[in-house]
Amino acid sequence: MYGMEFERTEPENVGLSKEKILDFVGRLNTAEIPLHSLIVIKDGKLVFEAYQKPYGPKELHRMFSVTKSMVSLAIGLLADEGKLSLDDHIIDYFPEKLPKSVHPYMKALTIRHMLTMRAVHNKTTYKLAGCTDWVGSFFTTEPTHYPGTFYIYDTSSTHVLAALVERLAGKELLAYLREKFLDDIGFSDNAYCLKDPMGVSMGGSGLMASPMDLAKVMYLVMKGGVYNGRRYLPEEYLDLALTRWSDNYAVGQTLEEMQGYGYQFWRTTHDGYACFGMGGQLGICIPDRDMLIVTTADTQGRQGGVQLIYDALWSTLLSDDEGQCNAESCSYSLSVQPEGWYELPQVYLKGVKQSALEAEVNGRIIRVDDNECGFKSFRLVFDGDNGSLTYENGTGEHCLEFGIGHNELTVFPEYGHRALVSGAWRNDNTFLIYAQIIDEYVGKVFMNFSFNDGHVGILFRKIEETYYKEFNLFTGGELQ
Repeated sequence: MYGMEFERTEPENVGLSKEKILDFVGRLNTAEIPLHSLIVIKDGKLVFEAYQKPYGPKELHRMFSVTKSMVSLAIGLLADEGKLSLDDHIIDYFPEKLPKSVHPYMKALTIRHMLTMRAVHNKTTYKLAGCTDWVGSFFTTEPTHYPGTFYIYDTSSTHVLAALVERLAGKELLAYLREKFLDDIGFSDNAYCLKDPMGVSMGGSGLMASPMDLAKVMYLVMKGGVYNGRRYLPEEYLDLALTRWSDNYAVGQTLEEMQGYGYQFWRTTHDGYACFGMGGQLGICIPDRDMLIVTTADTQGRQGGVQLIYDALWSTLLSDDEGQCNAESCSYSLSVQPEGWYELPQVYLKGVKQSALEAEVNGRIIRVDDNECGFKSFRLVFDGDNGSLTYENGTGEHCLEFGIGHNELTVFPEYGHRALVSGAWRNDNTFLIYAQIIDEYVGKVFMNFSFNDGHVGILFRKIEETYYKEFNLFTGGELQ
């Protein structure tokens, strides 16, 4: 049989409750956490599948550090083939990347150290302006500590492991994984991995895949690497990968990030484990309950946002209490699509009516002070339930459309990324625009305009790791 397919059934048929699932969704919506998808699999059956428009079952989502878990599986497969040993020294595979004098700490570094995030650097080495050789930077940056001593999260370490996979397999990371098991479980044909400037797959964060792709991989992991009677992943390696090798209690930002770390997999409370990508890309396995939960989301900029997802999960789906939805979290019903999945609610900016100031501002030019971000002017236009922000910078004039009381699906000027954009008057003098970037790059841009006696305070903030740097702005202006 080609492709992993899950039988659909109602949650109640496997001891769950649709009401609790709706409560989980509602709590995140009330907390204004943009939940892009939710998949719940129990006892091998698909009991809930939901997406926020414009996402759907076939839409690819940036999985960020979920990619690390995929790299780990590739390393395990190569080890099973005898092409490497986990205790090999990484420098032996990249002689051309080494400096003339190799630091003793780097000489001692093994693949196993790197898998467990107990390598030699205290930060990601390639995140320096102008760095193009991401792999090389790992070997030329001076180490900060002896390998194997303690846990420090380092994406460049995993990126080097991805480069190792591609070197030993003789093909791209995803191509190798497709050959070994992804194609057989029905992983999306159009899934891909972003590349670094040298053409190496971004093993730390570059996977573009569907939520169901993640569900299929994690289900295979939870079932010990066996599907349809065939072993696809080495049993011994999986056992090691899901074991708590590293203690991250001292450095974890939240409770769930303090439960230990395996071979690029996270341990969780409730004796579970997970792959975890920035912003709420989660594949959470609870073996004792034969349950798998997949989410994609964007919690960036929300302190403890991913913990909110976990907390909502534990107190709803995994709670043994009968419990009832509270009015706030269950005051809506999810619409069922023809394909059988539910449509999740969108998070958009809410505010107050301020028609007097709106009329004063509508269509007028806001001339701004000189600023290092290059903005020259802005113009807000309001038209019922919709609006637009026109701005001029060094590359010309650009227009961003937004909804009022809803999201407007548009394309962010210059970058070409899809975005959900809403705006609202937040108090008597402040209009805020909230752009949710939903593309290969996922993030948020906030644009705040505050008015007083013809003067305008302008505060922009971007939450996205690669682009939109000019949208970190603090300046002033005047209505013309």
